[in-house]
Amino acid sequence: IPLEKELGLMRRCLEIIDRYNFGATLITKSDLVLRDLDILTRINNKTKAVVQMTLTTADDELCRKIEPGVCPTSRRFEVLSACRDAGIPTVVWFSPLLPFINDTQENIDGIIDYCARAGVHAILCFGIGLTLREGNREYFYKALDLLFPAPQQGLSLKQRYQKTYGYNYVVSSPREHELMIYLKERCRQNKIMLGTDSVFKWIEEFPQTNIIQPGLFD
Repeated sequence: IPLEKELGLMRRCLEIIDRYNFGATLITKSDLVLRDLDILTRINNKTKAVVQMTLTTADDELCRKIEPGVCPTSRRFEVLSACRDAGIPTVVWFSPLLPFINDTQENIDGIIDYCARAGVHAILCFGIGLTLREGNREYFYKALDLLFPAPQQGLSLKQRYQKTYGYNYVVSSPREHELMIYLKERCRQNKIMLGTDSVFKWIEEFPQTNIIQPGLFD
């Protein structure tokens, strides 16, 4: 959010969390988290702070197309690396994986490479695909025409989606099964936690401490 740089609402929230000795987690695509790394480190030293960051594609050029207005993947990798250096655990949301765009083994390899190098603790992946509701389907198709006008196999990308999925709400990659198997194996090789239930359980676990929380008006 552009205004966050001026208003610093997240930093003020983290200051309150730190003051009352709570743990914290945040989900972002922004490198502004580096501004607040000092407070996150203090929180993590007392309880637990987890930074969660979305990575969609290892290709910065493609990232700028499908995630406009946010920092590219390479910059987010730098943020994750800075968190690692500060001892703050991180989780990557590997989503969305768009059929015929970034649903490839090469993209999985690129993201896993980033995660392994940055010491990412866990990856959340909700499947290889997306959902399209009435209304946002039309917006999505307009974006496809704008960003990917060149025909693929004689069809534009929008036409390929329409032919493959029609008006389906769930739009899964034709390669979802094999790609999920591949992702699981790559995570296993790099000792990265994968699986929504286990990852969310880990995020919600906080160590026992002897810290006494101050009263509301202390």
